[in-house]
Amino acid sequence: MSKFTKFSKAALRVTAVLAVLALLLGYLDLRVAEAAVMDRLLGLGSRMAPYLDDGRATEAPRQVRVNGLSMFVAAGQTSHPTAFVRRWYQDRYAQKGDGLDTITEDLKRRGALPPSVTGLNQMVFGDEQKGGVAALDFGEKLSLEALKTRLLRFVGKGELGQIGRLRYVYYEKTGAGGTRFLTVWSDEKFTLDQLMPKEKRDAAGSDLPGVPRFPGSIRILSAEERGMPQRLAVYEGVGSPDTATLFYKARMETLGWAEDHEFARLAQRQGKRALKFDNAAGREVMLDLSDAPQAGVTIVAMLK
Repeated sequence: MSKFTKFSKAALRVTAVLAVLALLLGYLDLRVAEAAVMDRLLGLGSRMAPYLDDGRATEAPRQVRVNGLSMFVAAGQTSHPTAFVRRWYQDRYAQKGDGLDTITEDLKRRGALPPSVTGLNQMVFGDEQKGGVAALDFGEKLSLEALKTRLLRFVGKGELGQIGRLRYVYYEKTGAGGTRFLTVWSDEKFTLDQLMPKEKRDAAGSDLPGVPRFPGSIRILSAEERGMPQRLAVYEGVGSPDTATLFYKARMETLGWAEDHEFARLAQRQGKRALKFDNAAGREVMLDLSDAPQAGVTIVAMLK
């Protein structure tokens, strides 16, 4: 297998995971942090470019931890259609004039790549309604020899930062024809094996305080925003949504949580299995229960 094939597979792996991750981050309460504080905290010299390089359309960055890894997110909105947003980010992070660009153009001339491809350092998915772009930002123009060196470091350590920094945008079309988008980026410390836990092992992170875990389940995602009380955890386990529902209805009550029965009824009318609980401390837990991709149950738990 060539080094460039390995690189493409790594990029595809990142894209698949982050497409799901962007949706899960939507469970976090999107709030605009104080820009002056965040500027000092995050070091914005390495941040992902806001749309059109205009910070007014994008909120100040927020730091999140996902499976123990630090990532940064910023939401934004524009009246421009999704195609504009997608193409701008494709062009913004295309590696023009370097060794990888030479290979890209050669493959397009040979018909091995469609003309719309802007670079082998990118993956694009979705359509005009919703989708995204994932790219690796090398930070400089690289010769083929320099790129080979970075790839060998990545294979040895498994840290994506050995190749480049992740740049990811997820977009959705608004009712007025504009675009809502979420940008996500990493720093130099980003280990793919940590982001995607191996089978039958908990992802790094933590469970929600005061919320029991469904017996036999494995934590596949843990997310939180720095300085905010919200927490998100996703589990997969044996059993079914029905048995998980019975478990939480019984156990949450014994731990001092009160169920919001109207919330469950509304969810049921929409064809969903979802529960909501409150406690005397003013905390709120929402549970979304669904069939796992393979036999079992998926539980998305959010604490507010």
